[in-house]
Amino acid sequence: MTTLILGTATAGQNRPLIAVPVIGTTISAVLGQVEQINESRADVIEWRVDYLTDLVNLRAADVQTILFNADKPVIFTWRTATEGGQRPFDIALYELVYRLAIKTGVAAIDIEHQLFTQVADLVADAHIAQVPIINSQHFFADTPMNLDQVFGQALTTAADVIKVATMPQTDGDVDYLLATTHQFATQGKPLITMAMGELGQRTRTIGGRNGSQLTFATLGAASAPGQLDLATLLTLLED
Repeated sequence: MTTLILGTATAGQNRPLIAVPVIGTTISAVLGQVEQINESRADVIEWRVDYLTDLVNLRAADVQTILFNADKPVIFTWRTATEGGQRPFDIALYELVYRLAIKTGVAAIDIEHQLFTQVADLVADAHIAQVPIINSQHFFADTPMNLDQVFGQALTTAADVIKVATMPQTDGDVDYLLATTHQFATQGKPLITMAMGELGQRTRTIGGRNGSQLTFATLGAASAPGQLDLATLLTLLED
């Protein structure tokens, strides 16, 4: 299994990295949340830039300020509205802000699987700059019954890490995601997987045993259904 490394953070054999999302709507609010995470036992920060109300005016200096003040590696993410985010996809603005992130040296960028062909030049730029790319897919309605194809197709892209999040309707759906994660964990790219909602919460604590190398927790508002608060997650992981 290829170990997930994000900046200075390295996943353990059975202990996934813990990322806490930053969902501030202004740079000032983002800084405040970053400082809170700095004092926590989280390993990684995910900056959800789709929450910024003035994203169109994001500058390189803003990104540099966040990275300078972050004591932990930062994943840069614009989650589109079609996959549960706050903004619709705008290719011109998307490429602009992602290039700012690449040039300023974030630990990784998250690009949704559906966008890879549309932003192929951006993907190439990230590889030239040696910024890892997370290929992400989010299924908010259900758990696809062809998860092997979902993982397989993602593995063929130029991504460095594969992320799949599903919405289970039954315990069997949760078991299916865990089993598929285990199946693909040795296919050459690190995996990040979770089943969302209350039904899927156990994947956030035991997913590491099946090959998922990062999980998400909160220090405030959640950015996805089923995220546990950091203190609870740490207790369960160390149990």
